[in-house]
Amino acid sequence: MKIDILTLFPNMFNGFKEESIIKRAIKDKKVKINTVNFREFASNKHKKVDDTPYGGGSGMVLMCQPIFDAVDSIKTKKSKIILLTPQGKTFNQKKAYELSKEEHLIFICGHYEGFDERIKSICDEEISIGDFVLTGGELPAMVICDSIVRLIPGVIDDESSKYESFNDGLLDYPSYTKPRNYKGMQVPDVLLTGNHEKINNWRKEKRLKVTSEKRPDLLKNKVKIDKTGIKENKNKICVDDIKNIKVTEVRPVRRTGIYKILKNDDIKAITILNPNLIYGYKLRGKNSSNSINKILIVKKEFITKIAMKNVRKKIDILNYRFNLVLSSEEDDEGTSRVLGEAEMLKQMIINTYANFLGEKNLDKIIKNINYLINEFVKAKTFQNQFFSKPKQERRR
Repeated sequence: MKIDILTLFPNMFNGFKEESIIKRAIKDKKVKINTVNFREFASNKHKKVDDTPYGGGSGMVLMCQPIFDAVDSIKTKKSKIILLTPQGKTFNQKKAYELSKEEHLIFICGHYEGFDERIKSICDEEISIGDFVLTGGELPAMVICDSIVRLIPGVIDDESSKYESFNDGLLDYPSYTKPRNYKGMQVPDVLLTGNHEKINNWRKEKRLKVTSEKRPDLLKNKVKIDKTGIKENKNKICVDDIKNIKVTEVRPVRRTGIYKILKNDDIKAITILNPNLIYGYKLRGKNSSNSINKILIVKKEFITKIAMKNVRKKIDILNYRFNLVLSSEEDDEGTSRVLGEAEMLKQMIINTYANFLGEKNLDKIIKNINYLINEFVKAKTFQNQFFSKPKQERRR
C-alpha cells in the first residue's frame, strides 16, 4: 500500500513514521508513507496557500490551486482521495478495514478556517475522527493511518486482531499476565485451567458484559430494520438452507403475504416467498406429531410476542433459583453462584433477544431482573443477620 499525505506541516509526521509498528511496516515494505507539502505547489510569488473568504468572515480559507496541483502530481487511476474534515463521516473500524484494502490513499489535511468548497470536487470521501475541532488534519491523518496500516496482512499477527474491539460490534475481553496475584487482585481461575473451550466461552461472556456496561449503544446499533419491518440480526437463516429441501405432496398450513408453511410426510420446512427475506426468529418444533423441525418467524409483531414469552420463562426460572437459595440457607458460594447466573442471564438476553424485543421492552426486562437481584440481596442480608444472632435474641 502507498499513502500520500498532503500537509503544510510535514515535520509533524517524522516521529509517527519512526516508531513502533508503523516503522516496522515501512521497513518491511508493507506500506510506503509520503508527506507532500502542498505549499510547494502554490503558483503565487509568496507561496501563499490561503486567502480571506468571499462574503466576509473570520479566518483564512485554503485555496484550490495548490491542492489541485499537488493531487494531480501524485494521483493515479487506483488512488482514493480523502478529505479530513469535521463535516465528514465518522471513522470507525469497518471503514478502517475498507481502506486497508486500497492500493493508494491520498489524505488532504486542512488547516486554518477550512477548505475552499470546490476542493471537495476532487475527493472521493470526507472523513472525521469525531465531533470536535482540531487545529488541522495532521492528527486525524495519523490516527487513521495507524488503524489502517496495522490491518495490512503481515504487519501484525492475524490472531492478535481477531478479537479486537469493534471487530464484530463488541469490545475486547479482559486480559491478564504475571503475577497471578497482585495486591490481592487475582487472575480469574478459568484462565489457568488450560481448557481452551472454557476460556473461549469466558471471553465471549466478558466481551458481552464489557460492551453492555461501557458501550450499550454498540449492541443497539447492531439492530437494523429494513423496508419490510423485519429486523436483521446475526441469527439469520440462509435461503440456501431451505430452498434445497425437496417438498412433495405440498399442503399449505398457513399463508400470509410474507411467508408460507409447507408440510409433507418427510420434511416440514418454511419456504420464503420472497428470497430477500432471509432474516427472522428461528425456532425448533417441539411437537413430534406435527414433525415440524424448523420454523422461521418473519412477522415483526409475532417475533416480539414469542421473544417476550421465552424471556419471561427464563426470568421465572431465575426467581425460582433465588427462592431456592433463600429457603435452603445455602452458604456464600450458593449466593455467589445464583447472582452470577443472574448476570449471565442479563447478558444472554441482551445478546440473543435484543434484536427482537425492542428498546423499551429490553429496558423493562433488565430493570425487572435488577429488581429481583436487589430484593434477593436484601432478603439474604437479613437472613444472614438473623441467623448470626443468639437464639434468645431471635425469640424476642
